[in-house]
Amino acid sequence: MFSISRVQRKIFYLLLGVVWFSTGFYAMFHDSFLNGLKIMAFGSAFMLIVFAIQTYVIKMIQLYDSNLLKQHKKLKKKK
Repeated sequence: MFSISRVQRKIFYLLLGVVWFSTGFYAMFHDSFLNGLKIMAFGSAFMLIVFAIQTYVIKMIQLYDSNLLKQHKKLKKKK
């Protein structure tokens, strides 16, 4: 069965969030506050979109795998 550990996904999003939010905070203090907010908003939206796509793809692959196993069992019974 295909799966990705929840811990691995949490670490991935934690690291991705650290990159986006640290860049946003840096831009807030060294460039302009508005640019930092834009970077943080973009990073948040990006992470939400990646999360939604990743969740959908994982569910789709799990469904495909379960259907494939059911079909394989049906073919074994016919033999």
